[in-house]
Amino acid sequence: MKRYLHWWITLLFALALLYDFAVWGALAGLPEIGPKLELSARRQALLATIYMSGGTALDAALPPLKDWGERRGEAALAEGFPRMREDPYVAMDLIFSQTWNAAHATLKFCYWAAPVAGLLALVAWVRRPKKIRLMGRR
Repeated sequence: MKRYLHWWITLLFALALLYDFAVWGALAGLPEIGPKLELSARRQALLATIYMSGGTALDAALPPLKDWGERRGEAALAEGFPRMREDPYVAMDLIFSQTWNAAHATLKFCYWAAPVAGLLALVAWVRRPKKIRLMGRR
């Protein structure tokens, strides 16, 4: 297992990044809430802005992924939509201040999991076990 740890961490990074791009990109495309989320993200959350811009391109290329991301995003943030409609500047504060449901907890976990797993993957690749040959090939 230790021999393949760098691959497992890289897979975790890729899955968290794909989740973030799919969900945040779909949230940016929602007709009523999307522009308000983007405005709040541009002011307060650089990482969310990156996920939204990358996710918008990914969701445009894969429409089923956009539909899945919209369902996940709406399930996660539905309780905060009325407050976000009133004051778009508090959207990121609402998203990251409290947890409303399990989908929201997953959204917040994956938001931070991608950069952390990326750094861990980089370290794991640098420190991965190297193959040692004691005898030369003849």
